[in-house]
Amino acid sequence: MTTSRQGIDSILRIAWKTVSRKMFRNIVLAVAVALLVSLLVFALLFNRAVNDDIEAASRKLGADIVLVPADAMHKAEEFILESKKKEFYMDQEVFASVAALPEIKEATFHIYLETLDSGCCGIIASQVIAYDPATDFVVSPWFRDNPPPLKEGEVYVGSYVYEYLGLIDTTILFNHEVRVVGHLHETGTGMDNGVFMRIADLDKITESLSGKYRPGNISIIFLKVKEGVAVEDAARTIQFLHPNIGIMTRGSIGADVRNTLRDMMKIFSITIVISCALAVLLAWSTFTALANERRREVGILRAIGAHRSHIMKMFLSEAAIISLLGGIIGILIGNYLIHYLAGNFDLLSKLGAYASISLLNVIFSIAAMLAGMAVCLAGAAIPIIRLARLEPLLAIKEE
Repeated sequence: MTTSRQGIDSILRIAWKTVSRKMFRNIVLAVAVALLVSLLVFALLFNRAVNDDIEAASRKLGADIVLVPADAMHKAEEFILESKKKEFYMDQEVFASVAALPEIKEATFHIYLETLDSGCCGIIASQVIAYDPATDFVVSPWFRDNPPPLKEGEVYVGSYVYEYLGLIDTTILFNHEVRVVGHLHETGTGMDNGVFMRIADLDKITESLSGKYRPGNISIIFLKVKEGVAVEDAARTIQFLHPNIGIMTRGSIGADVRNTLRDMMKIFSITIVISCALAVLLAWSTFTALANERRREVGILRAIGAHRSHIMKMFLSEAAIISLLGGIIGILIGNYLIHYLAGNFDLLSKLGAYASISLLNVIFSIAAMLAGMAVCLAGAAIPIIRLARLEPLLAIKEE
């Protein structure tokens, strides 16, 4: 065991000395591996960050099924995932019919209203959400410090709006003074940009300030199914009753974003395949040149008793050292891209997605590095095998 370990240490020392002698040429190969690994790391972490953000947003709503007008599916997703202000409406009778279904355990709805600029201390860049505290299960789980129940002229605000307001507890909403009596924890959804008022206070908003909203309209319905009921079965029942209603389940929220992500991953895959091909060719050309330079050295080693396996181990160790250095650099570059440059990536910045440091992300990074090393070793293997198979005398004479 000790002899074997000493042999490995000796091979690695020789390999490192050889790599350091031709540093510039080997750096070029290491850079190629680094670029391949960084692309793999970025693609894997990008895909995971977006999917995790969509999954987290759908879970945070607390609903198994979400209903919206059929033509507002995209708008609803933009509000939930990207915090964009939206207005869309359907008849409140839809809520009454689905809430009465035997498959449904809990049901609540929200009404989205458009805010208007109202001068100093007005709430802007936010979505006004009218909700029913008596049936709510979407907003209340995110309350901070157990705020008092809303009374007339009072509102709760999302985390982003609370930061915007600062210490102000009285503001202007639809030309009426309202008191902010509580705020929500950060949810990572459109609720962070929300101002929450009672549905009972809607009749105090004049028609000229309420935008497209009219009494009897609602915007979005949230449903929880009873235990033991399949969400897909409940969704099919609702679709049969209301064929013109858009239905989203936890797994389907963000379908447009997921489709966009799949298209982007296809582009990433093509780029990665091309990068792999280039890395293989570069490794092949590098070690072909190296093999031609060291034929005499290999012939002498074989003549004094070195086996083919020794030659292969020595040269593959050189390829492994070069690819390992490139892989480490690639991991650093890939994580830098996802952490610091992804803010300029429209999809990530809208979703607020980022790649956190986690065990799974570390595993992804190591897997990308191993893949890059495997590509480099595959490219180097052909000239190394050919060199190891040379007859000693022939190798010395050809030199």
